Amino acid sequence: MKLVLAQINYTVGDIEGNVQKILHAYHNVCTDNGLLICSELALTGYYPQDLASKESVLKRQDTALRALTAATKGWACAIVVGYIARNYEATGKRLFNALALLSDGEQIFTYHKRLLPTYNIFDEARHFEPGSNSGVFQYKGTLLGFLICEDAWARTDTHTYVDDPVDELKVHQLDLLIIINASPNNLGKMKERMAIVRNLAVKVCAPVVYVNQVGGNDELVFDGGSFVVNSAGRLAYQMASFKEQIGEIELQDIAHKEVDFNALSDNDVMFNQTVLGIRDYVHKCAFSKVVIGSSGGIDSALTLAICCAAIGGENVTAITMPSEYSSPGSVNDSQLLCQNLGVRLLTCPITQEFQLAVQQFELMTGVKPSSLTQENMQARIRGRILMEYSNHFSALVVSTGNKSEMSVGYATLYGDMNGGINLLGDLYKMDVYALAKFINKRAGKAIIPDSIIEKQPSAELSKDQADSDSLPEYPLLDAILKLYIEGDVLDAQERQHCEKIIAQFGATGQEIAAIHKMVDSAEFKRRQAPPIIRVRKRSFGMGRWLPVAAKY
Repeated sequence: MKLVLAQINYTVGDIEGNVQKILHAYHNVCTDNGLLICSELALTGYYPQDLASKESVLKRQDTALRALTAATKGWACAIVVGYIARNYEATGKRLFNALALLSDGEQIFTYHKRLLPTYNIFDEARHFEPGSNSGVFQYKGTLLGFLICEDAWARTDTHTYVDDPVDELKVHQLDLLIIINASPNNLGKMKERMAIVRNLAVKVCAPVVYVNQVGGNDELVFDGGSFVVNSAGRLAYQMASFKEQIGEIELQDIAHKEVDFNALSDNDVMFNQTVLGIRDYVHKCAFSKVVIGSSGGIDSALTLAICCAAIGGENVTAITMPSEYSSPGSVNDSQLLCQNLGVRLLTCPITQEFQLAVQQFELMTGVKPSSLTQENMQARIRGRILMEYSNHFSALVVSTGNKSEMSVGYATLYGDMNGGINLLGDLYKMDVYALAKFINKRAGKAIIPDSIIEKQPSAELSKDQADSDSLPEYPLLDAILKLYIEGDVLDAQERQHCEKIIAQFGATGQEIAAIHKMVDSAEFKRRQAPPIIRVRKRSFGMGRWLPVAAKY
């Protein structure tokens, strides 16, 4: 039996487009005695959120499933596909997260996902009823086992379910276990998946096919990286990460193959994750162009470089908006950066408008605006200019705040936080530096000028301003933030690294508590920020919800 792994980039809600992608793979790759394996909720895309509750969406999906089923009529190749099934029982949620096996014009087997994740970014129990049927089915003399994503994660370090669908599979002499997935990526996720599936193969004493979708859907990025392991848990086949791909392997060959695990570095993951995330967000939201405020600093420089890698420099516009506090170097650095990237740079000085805003405030109130108010005025003037450009030229504004800044509220609402998507919001400041250097090394030249990487971080909103006036040095700040925001999901090595940095800087408990308070106080800002492309295990937005009007 030839196994065809469909690692496809689906768009949520584009049911007709999604099924056409599946049919294209089916008609162009599948042959006699084949099995096309698609990912979890392939027809609707993952995650459909409350679209799952819309009857019109379900009817469109039912039509697509019938078309897919009909396509198998007269073909000796079957299809495994994830979809939303209806629950016709009198009790429970009215939907299942389901898998269908389609063969010769019929749906010959259905499996309902047993374990519904409700942690971190997941909330599947909002829409689905947990399944109860066995995932075992005899197909053309081959005993197949089926799981859907979380079903394979019943026993992990972070959570343990009462029910373990794997226990039922262990009592059967399976010929093959198929796991269909919509597994969002984060740093370390591929190694984690691989370890769990290898252990699972040994438990059930059968080869395992792990098919994952690829692509960006809002904050989430799916890396693909589908793979096959043999019954001894050795890797027999691995597909590319962050790319659409159709893979093929013969079932009888799995036992005799062994390949090395291609593990990407953290910098590779951060780069590919953000590139794919912004590319799909732009295109799936029906944009073709983006606009970014270029300050001459490291954050906007990295944002510009990633956007150019994603959609091409010809589709990226930068706007530099110098004020009386902007250094000549910042403007020059923006010019050099955009020249390197092939990006059009527009210049819009804001000094006169800022001075007028200060005068008007004083005329209105009788008092001169405070220094903080004046800083925010400048950021909001810049944010307004970007939004005006966006309105007129239909270019998506990409905001540039990193996770360190977003954590402590070092950003201006309706100013530099303006945008349709935040590209760096799950990357700490030291990640930003590391990724900028990685991009230069990857290109073999200084695409991001060394002068930008080496300059002292500053918002340049007042005379001689530096980030260190308001914040600890970034290596220390990042270490404190990681432990506070992600401490329970960090691996032991990263936790120890953070603790070592804090000890080296000699940070006191009082200083650490002050940073924690800044994080808590900035929750109201993050609620009004654009979506953030997720890179780490715990991101702001879907992955971390805390109350605003609260004391803790």
